[in-house]
Amino acid sequence: MDINNIFEIQKRIVPETVELLMKRYEIMKVISTFQPAGRRFLSNKLGISERTVRTEIDKLKEFNLVDIKSSGVELTEEGNKILSDIHSTFYYIKNLSDIELKLMEKLKLKRVAVVSGDCEKDNFTYNDLGKKAAEIVLENLKSDTILGITGGTTMANLVRQMKRKKRMKKLLVLPARGGLSEELEIQANTIAANLAEKLGAQYKLLHIPDNLDENSLIVLKNNKLISEVLDDIQKINLLIFGIGNAKDMAIRRKSETQVFEKIEKENLTAEAFGYFFDSKGNVKMQTNSVGITLENFKEINNAIGVAAGSSKAEAIYAVTKYNNNFILVTDEAAAKRILEL
Repeated sequence: MDINNIFEIQKRIVPETVELLMKRYEIMKVISTFQPAGRRFLSNKLGISERTVRTEIDKLKEFNLVDIKSSGVELTEEGNKILSDIHSTFYYIKNLSDIELKLMEKLKLKRVAVVSGDCEKDNFTYNDLGKKAAEIVLENLKSDTILGITGGTTMANLVRQMKRKKRMKKLLVLPARGGLSEELEIQANTIAANLAEKLGAQYKLLHIPDNLDENSLIVLKNNKLISEVLDDIQKINLLIFGIGNAKDMAIRRKSETQVFEKIEKENLTAEAFGYFFDSKGNVKMQTNSVGITLENFKEINNAIGVAAGSSKAEAIYAVTKYNNNFILVTDEAAAKRILEL
């Protein structure tokens, strides 16, 4: 009997057990976020009485899941581990496999992986998203892989959650795009180098920013070192990429006023690889960027898109209208919103 069936039986026979699990999970989650947390604060935050909070805290203390200090309540090391484990079980409790199948059918994608929760509200969901995406990347790695990865906070989180691997022969990691004017930690170059270090792989960097004028791009592309990396990018056979909201990505790219005006006028919803899409997946605008192209994107058979949060639902939907030949890793909030579209 699989774990999914066990939880279904438990919900039918002893539903109070699941309810208690959820209550204690919510208490531990709030403690984790705000620790050290006082009982009155927890009571207000959770919307339950101080008496209930006190009873539950005492029980968690008995199980060595929390420490009660003069400054407030904190999770123990065991408490942190249990909290992460509980969050992982929600895949079965919430029957997310059913949502995955519905989403895969609606978007006609190769595969969909959904983690519990909403990344925009919960760090545990955000970390789970990175772990799940990292697992799928490892499943698709081969010794002769040329792996391309884009920039952004979601990709940086994926690399943080990636397990270290022994050196893989002929594995090359590349930044799939040029850099944006943002923090070094979330630049595609940095993320590619950090991923290569985790995998014991070789890597190359693309020392060229996005959003240069066309003449400057032509000059830089003629540089021997840069042209070699661009040639390698055309050979990428495993792509990991993020999907952004059109307006948010225009802000990240420090775009001109006319870009924002076009986004508003044509109701553009999504951005990927420097291209902007409307809700039907039509490409309406392109930045002077460098790296992987939409033609490359359509030709790559092994691609993994990672995007989550209900605010990304329209963007994910739009990109899948353009190309659905990839694996999507998302969260419950985005998945449910997409199913409503």
